[in-house]
Amino acid sequence: MDYLIYKSTALVAPDSAACRDIVTVSQRNNAGFGLTGFLHAEPGLFIQYLEGPAKPLWALYERLHLDPRHRDLRLLGRGHLDRRRFVDWRMGYSDEQVLSFADFKAQVSVPGPAADAPRDEAIYFLKVACARIDIGIVEAPLVAPDL
Repeated sequence: MDYLIYKSTALVAPDSAACRDIVTVSQRNNAGFGLTGFLHAEPGLFIQYLEGPAKPLWALYERLHLDPRHRDLRLLGRGHLDRRRFVDWRMGYSDEQVLSFADFKAQVSVPGPAADAPRDEAIYFLKVACARIDIGIVEAPLVAPDL
């Protein structure tokens, strides 16, 4: 199983119908392709982690480059996994009300080689946002329920 994580410039607002549509359609489609992941949206920012079988994962990443709801995709990391990081999330979702990426970066130092820092920082960030929702520290943003 492979994973990828990217960052892009969001062109839709986190609370918009377009952003909710991303999550709803992703939840439905990811189930059919064996993909799981997590999307974080803030004004001007998407961070998305995806994992699953290599062929559908990389086909999706290629399609994401054509999506007009964001631009400037930057692959932060990729690799192989023995087990899923987001096993229960066909497509989890958070926004700056759950956790601000800038606040996280200001408060957390990610250990490890400098070359891996953007990838590791983004993965840790998404795991913390996911945990905040899972343990009830914050309410999940209002999007379609995970299917």
